[in-house]
Amino acid sequence: MEPIKVEISKNTLNKMRKFYDSQMVPFEDDTILLKAHAIGCDVVVDTSLVATFTGQNAIHEAKHWSRKLATRIKKAKESNEFCKVHHIGAAETGSNDYLGPLCVVACYVPQENISFIKDLQIDDVDALTPQEIVDYAKEIKSKVIFSLLVLDNSHYNKMIDSGINQANIRARLFNQAIVNVLQKAKTTVEFKVIDQFVSPKTYFNYLKSEVIVVKDLMFEEHADEQYMAVLAAEIISKYAYLQYFASMSKSLKMKLIRGNSAAVDQVAADICAKYGEKILRKVAKLNFTNTKRVNAMMKGK
Repeated sequence: MEPIKVEISKNTLNKMRKFYDSQMVPFEDDTILLKAHAIGCDVVVDTSLVATFTGQNAIHEAKHWSRKLATRIKKAKESNEFCKVHHIGAAETGSNDYLGPLCVVACYVPQENISFIKDLQIDDVDALTPQEIVDYAKEIKSKVIFSLLVLDNSHYNKMIDSGINQANIRARLFNQAIVNVLQKAKTTVEFKVIDQFVSPKTYFNYLKSEVIVVKDLMFEEHADEQYMAVLAAEIISKYAYLQYFASMSKSLKMKLIRGNSAAVDQVAADICAKYGEKILRKVAKLNFTNTKRVNAMMKGK
């Protein structure tokens, strides 16, 4: 990943020394004035007063010390310039489904492949048939660098039992997927956007205990309608979900239904009747209100 270099003043250097005081790293090089290890970023200032930022959060750190860089990023975001250049997007599938996993995907789309995804003319992802999702995913996967994280319901329920809510789980998966993609892309990516599901403040609060947090994010609702990296991430996450769901159906020897409707309750009750109530912990998200209804159905039998 290419480092970001910023020219600073002596006054800024003094401010940086105070800011990174608890994160300073010892050094013996006479050409270095400051060396620190921030979360997801190494910071070095040499005697020519050039600050070098390296790591996943390099841009986030650098823009604090360079008004010019911060202004450029702000203007690019406001003009949607980054939609036309390489960027990272993240999305998920499965958060509203009682049965089936949670699939989170982050995608890096190189600039030369943005037009390819745009030319697919996918106007409404939710309106796509399962076969169309499979077909589009196979085309897109070869044009992007992506990270897929699949959380099965057995592990999902363990996290819920430990006091972590679903939004918190999603934030952790989004962050990890983006970190993975940055490591795979091996290049500086200024613009990163996620399909918003909570406020930025809440999102980062969920990640306060994580070692590496990608902070320079944009939070957008219906992001897949405008940002090709988010669209790609959503298609691949839906594709992964369909594969897992089909595997579940085959393993349980039953036709499963997506969503959280009364029809899904009946399918879950049928699964319990066939395999025992303990199976629900492996195949369903127990924190959904569906669980109370399914339990009531089982007691009534």
